Amino acid sequence: METKKLISKYAVILLVYVILIHFVQPYGLKAYYSAVASSPLTSATVNTIQSYLYALEFTLNLIIMIIVLLDSKQKKAIDFLIALIILFSAETGIILFLIWQIYKTEKIKYEA
Repeated sequence: METKKLISKYAVILLVYVILIHFVQPYGLKAYYSAVASSPLTSATVNTIQSYLYALEFTLNLIIMIIVLLDSKQKKAIDFLIALIILFSAETGIILFLIWQIYKTEKIKYEA
């Protein structure tokens, strides 16, 4: 039961992350470019927008990393490595964290 709960929780987190980062970013930029099409975009404006988007992505990765660290029970070195992976690539880190948690629960069931 806990495995299903964990998978559903992180599936929702992953879905929200993918929607925010991979869909809202490009379409938000497209809407901005179409709204400000009359004035030419300077490189400073483009760099500012990209900086805000990178800051948003880093903040979301940091929040997900904190959630993973709170959910990891044993706090072993591999949990911290997965958290570090999440800081750079949230999708990969979440998938690795789910695989690791499922492996640990199945190992406990097998040993019992």
